[in-house]
Amino acid sequence: MGEVLPELPAAVPAAFEGCDLILHAGDITCLSVLERLGQIAPVVAVQGDHDRLAGIDLPRERIVTVRGRRIGLVHGRRSRAIEMPAAALSLARRRTVLLGLHRQMRRRLGPLDLIIHGHLHMPAYAEVRGTRIFSPGAVYIPEERDAGERTGVRGRAYMRFRHGLTDEERASSVGIVEIGPAGMRIERVLLRDVRVPH
Repeated sequence: MGEVLPELPAAVPAAFEGCDLILHAGDITCLSVLERLGQIAPVVAVQGDHDRLAGIDLPRERIVTVRGRRIGLVHGRRSRAIEMPAAALSLARRRTVLLGLHRQMRRRLGPLDLIIHGHLHMPAYAEVRGTRIFSPGAVYIPEERDAGERTGVRGRAYMRFRHGLTDEERASSVGIVEIGPAGMRIERVLLRDVRVPH
């Protein structure tokens, strides 16, 4: 919101109805999104790589305990020295190459039940040394951007990086984590499938 989305899509509050806690993995760019989400449930958020440009200063990482489960929250951006070779390899191989992104998150945050991250604007699932790692994708997807914002070397390279994604992987989405006596269930929810009350 703010940078490319004029407002929070109505499917987001509908998807989060009944949630006890909302975790936001960064790229907020507009504090009103936190205020709107806060009307649904308490919000824990971390710094994304677009937020500082908007004057938003949040922690780079957070760890919360929910019903006895320790959950880490981080955006997922790394230094250019790692991000650029990963992007180049992804373009060359025509598939996503993360160059140890999930292992690096596990090392940085330690042994947790779950790490939630953003940054990629695409879904990701992994398990590293007993820690589940999840990115639900994003509410905003670059393919919906104005064509003028997809130009330039960087914009074209990023869109080419995403070219190998399926329509479902590109779809706008959020994640739901349910924690109960039987364990922890993680689900990616496509916003196009959420019924919005009128």
